[in-house]
Order: sequence, then structure tokens, then C-alpha cells
Amino acid sequence: MSGLLLHLSGPVQSWGSEAEFEVRTTYRWPTRSALAGLFACALGRPRGSDNRDLAELRYTIRVDRPGQREMDFHTVGGGYPRHLTPPTAEGKFRKAGEGTILTERWYLTDAAFTVAVTGPAVITEMVGKALQRPVFSLFLGRRSCTPDTPILLFDQVVDPVGDLDRLPVHRASARRGPREAVTFIYDTAPEAGARPDGEVRDTPVGGTHRGFIRRPMWERQRELPGALDSGLGTQWINALTAYRQEVTA
Repeated sequence: MSGLLLHLSGPVQSWGSEAEFEVRTTYRWPTRSALAGLFACALGRPRGSDNRDLAELRYTIRVDRPGQREMDFHTVGGGYPRHLTPPTAEGKFRKAGEGTILTERWYLTDAAFTVAVTGPAVITEMVGKALQRPVFSLFLGRRSCTPDTPILLFDQVVDPVGDLDRLPVHRASARRGPREAVTFIYDTAPEAGARPDGEVRDTPVGGTHRGFIRRPMWERQRELPGALDSGLGTQWINALTAYRQEVTA
């Protein structure tokens, strides 16, 4: 088993959860289905491709910055005559006065996540190469959510989960008081026999069918004495560069 280290940061992110059309919510962290979609984009796989090989990957997510949930209110078709309003799924026009579609789309703003990806070497090597030269544009959950830092930090890491305890944290240092604990999200039990802290419905069924099933998740808050709260933007990139030089020296 080998792995990758990724970083997901941008002005807005959206990691879709169970929702109807009118309200599109977001999880507090990247989902398995969204990460599989990110890798499929990098690999150049069109929608509907068989991504069962990507289901063999496992993820440990470090929440560098949780961000804030913000809602974007959308209206479509308002003020238009009936024949110009959005059609229904059957291709018909809506009744008079019902042509305006209202939706709420939720995002995370100013969030940052560092992700350890583990799995069979043949798959992590394939994904790592694709992330270096992606075929399709990469985005953070939705096409409007572009990353503001490189996504692939390290390729073919021996112990990516252990490196999460040492990599610079992409957040501002606390000026007063003790450092805040860092949240970790696991898709396998971090301690033998530990009971899950909840469930999320974000695991693709497999094949070409677009369905999802529930899986357990574990959440922990831990102090990171070996990692540095390195600041934001350029400060974090400089700290990450120094860390890379140190570990490869």
C-alpha cells in the first residue's frame, strides 16, 4: 500500500450531500464520491464511466480550516412569458405563475483540507500521474469551485496518514492562548474496535449507475505538536516548501 497527499483549498467548495433539487446542501468535508469524481476528471474519464477501481482508495481528511457555510440563492425563469420558462422533465411548460424556479445552493467558504489517500500502488500511481497532468479541469465539488493551491502535494508517500501529523497546517497561527485542536475525518476506524461517530451517504454504488450508499465515519480532534500553523496563502506555500526540502534532504 502506498499513498498520496492532497490539499483542497479555494474561495468556495461544495461537497454535495443528500438533497432535492430545490436545496443543494454540502457536507463539512470532501466526500468519497466527490474525490472519485475529481480523480476521474484528472484521468479524462467521461461521466458514466466505470470507476469501481477508485472505490478501492481510502481517505483520511485533516480539516485545516473548516470554513463557513454560505447560501447562494438562485432564481431561473422569473418574469418570462410561459413559453420561455424552463420546461418540466416531461418537456411541458409550467402553469402560469409557476414558471420561476427557486433554488438554494450551499457552499463552504475559506475552507482548507489536507487529504491522505491510500490504496493499491497501481491505483495511487495512476491517480498521482493524472493529477500532475489532468485531462479535464479540476474543481472542488462543483464546476464553479476552483482550487487556489496545487492539489497534489506529494506522490507515492510511504506513510501519508502519519504525515498528516507533521505537514504544515494551512491556517493562521493563534496569537493568544493554546493552539486549537485539529479535526480528522476517517473512513476506517482509527483505533481497533472504535465505534463510528456517524454515517454519510457518499459512496458510489459502482458501475455506471449514479447511486450512493451509506458508510460509517469517525471524527477525532487532536493536538498536533509536530505540525506548524503556517499562515495563509504564500506563507503556507513557503512552509510547505521548507518541509519538503527537509524530508527529502
